[in-house]
Amino acid sequence: MPLVHTIRDTEMSLGLWEITEDPSFFEQAMSYRSVASNPGQQLQQLASRMVLKAMQPSFPFDQIQLNPAGKPFLPEGMTQFSMSHTRGFAAGIISDKTPVGIDIEWISPRVLKIEKKFLNHHEYALLASLSEQDRIVFASLFWSIKETVYKCWGDGGVDFSEQIKIQSFSLHHQGTAAIQFGQSDALHTVHYFREGDLWLSYMQAFLQ
Repeated sequence: MPLVHTIRDTEMSLGLWEITEDPSFFEQAMSYRSVASNPGQQLQQLASRMVLKAMQPSFPFDQIQLNPAGKPFLPEGMTQFSMSHTRGFAAGIISDKTPVGIDIEWISPRVLKIEKKFLNHHEYALLASLSEQDRIVFASLFWSIKETVYKCWGDGGVDFSEQIKIQSFSLHHQGTAAIQFGQSDALHTVHYFREGDLWLSYMQAFLQ
């Protein structure tokens, strides 16, 4: 189906696509072809590129490169972009001015099994007063936020617990979080909203 959510301003455009099509739909619309071996991954990769095309019809897929950490990028001076996909959905964001990151995550109790890998003491405290269900909801959000920051950074080698620190967030289904990255005291903003049982988070920033 077409994009189910879009945000556009003078500095960036993003979109969320609910995947109901088969691969041939996307392959007829653009030249990109997925090399993934898993059919589900192929479909998700195609859909995420379709979001970029919807945001920028002339998007230069043939010029995409991968950096050593595996982040796709375009040559210097061209569009900055980020993509994310999961079962049933794909998302993308583009900007002509700043690095960007985007992530989508299902809200799932499985997040509680891995939270020790990405939460620090302050973040545990932020979630401590919540009910178990709300803890699942917002721990899933925290994971998405940190994935977004990681993608915006793009150079790998990041400890999610100690180098991406969520200082504050809005306990709502749409809002912003203030985060610190690395050793810097500077605060960066990650935006987010909930679409059904899915979180989408995104940011624009120069991370140092």
